[in-house]
Amino acid sequence: MKNTIKAAAAAVILLASGAAAQTPPPGVKMPFPMAPQTPFDTMNSPEVSADGRITFRVFAPKAEAVSVKPWIPGLPGEIKLTKNADGVWSVTTDPAKPGAYRYRFVVDGATISDTRNTYNSPMHRDTYSLVEVPGGADDLQTYRAGVPHGLVAELNYDSPVAGPQRRLHVYLPPGYSAGKNYPVLYLLHGGGDSDLDWPTEGRAGVILDNLIAQGKAKPMVVVFPDGIIEGSWPMGEPEQDKFGLELRTVIVPLIEKSFNVSTRPEDRALAGLSMGGIQTLNIGLLHTDEFRYVGVFSSGWFPDTLKAFEAKYGKGLKANTDRLKVLWIAHGETDIARNNSLAMMKMLDSKGVKFYREETPGGHDMVNWRRYLSEFAPLLFH
Repeated sequence: MKNTIKAAAAAVILLASGAAAQTPPPGVKMPFPMAPQTPFDTMNSPEVSADGRITFRVFAPKAEAVSVKPWIPGLPGEIKLTKNADGVWSVTTDPAKPGAYRYRFVVDGATISDTRNTYNSPMHRDTYSLVEVPGGADDLQTYRAGVPHGLVAELNYDSPVAGPQRRLHVYLPPGYSAGKNYPVLYLLHGGGDSDLDWPTEGRAGVILDNLIAQGKAKPMVVVFPDGIIEGSWPMGEPEQDKFGLELRTVIVPLIEKSFNVSTRPEDRALAGLSMGGIQTLNIGLLHTDEFRYVGVFSSGWFPDTLKAFEAKYGKGLKANTDRLKVLWIAHGETDIARNNSLAMMKMLDSKGVKFYREETPGGHDMVNWRRYLSEFAPLLFH
């Protein structure tokens, strides 16, 4: 028994001292290899240089073709990798703008995540690896040491509207306290995505941490729901999407029961990007008695839906939206949603609805949406 204990202790000492290349004592079987077995064990992927160049690597000695598909504005949608003598494929990109970006590899036609990278961003039915390009001192989406940081919590629940095993995430600001009722921003993701998009690729928690630390935004709780409900059509008219009902009758009461938040309409905001922007329009413009701040990022109804919405709700739209403290709408110059956004704003103008509008460089991407969150959040809860 004593010999067994001594052998185990020796193994622990080897692990703790980092003696990976040493041989374990006789009779001691290690739970994992002590020394690197292949180039996969020592390579890093991704690596980001000081000027924003990203090096991607894959160990695939028998593969015939490897490429990477990054969601990075300004870079090609697919980039080929080259193989070295050790079977490691690699490529270094041109400099990328600061931000967090999704990517995946294609190895002989098979799409895979980066197995050397545990930082990922799940969609509704898919998962991407994530790479972060840090920004400068004034970049709000870059994590900074010394800045008080909030936390993101996961909350599972059953929904009488959408069914069992639903999930959402919640950002709690730095210093979250039981003695205070915080205002709440409900922040919606785009089509095909999930409640983890804003907390991961969207960098929402980091952006709020930095804004709050700089005194530019009030401490707030931010809720990231799952906006996709099977059998529902979120891109259509309000009645075609069950999520609006779930948000108002299930999620809002759940948040107000589970966290220290205000229940006043003046302390509730709603915003969303792309598909989530349409959901925001359908909910936020018709229920201004429940939400007083509305943000629409790169979105707008499709032409037929816009006509149907105007015909059904246009007459009372001004009276409804007069309750809003902020109606904020933005899209990119090359945004695929630009025409829908412009048509929507034209309709709102015709009804006398007051709103803030902005057109920014760039397109339908998270670079713009992080910018919009950074501009929208400071307007809330004043």
